[in-house]
Amino acid sequence: MSRAWLIGVAVFVGGLVIAGVIVAVVTTRGDVDLLPAGTPEGTVQRYLLALQDRDYRQAYGYLSESTTRSCELEDFLRFASDGELRDSQMTLEDTERFDSSAIVTARVTVFAPDIFGPSEYSYDRTFDVRLEQGQWRLDWPDFRCPPIYY
Repeated sequence: MSRAWLIGVAVFVGGLVIAGVIVAVVTTRGDVDLLPAGTPEGTVQRYLLALQDRDYRQAYGYLSESTTRSCELEDFLRFASDGELRDSQMTLEDTERFDSSAIVTARVTVFAPDIFGPSEYSYDRTFDVRLEQGQWRLDWPDFRCPPIYY
């Protein structure tokens, strides 16, 4: 076999690998399995997905009444876009349920560019969720506005 033929095969296989990686990255968002909407975990997931999609009005709709009283929509919209969720991944770690509240813990993995190559770091983030009029809503007892975790 000639060397040119081997190089041609290697280039073809390399092209297939690159195409596969591109398809995986582009379609990863569609592979998200949504948790049930009527659960604390589902509410947190939908809130974070809305932030990731930059649908800040939808994200604001997942906040509790007490949080929205202290954090008006205009303030939320102004500050919500400062954070960036596009280069991170969140994984549900734990949910602790009480009568009408829950604490949802997620593991956040951030993928960050570095001068020595790509790097990543992880941390746990907790979300207080409260049952209001039959729906789970995110609640921030410290009344921070906007109540966004990055």
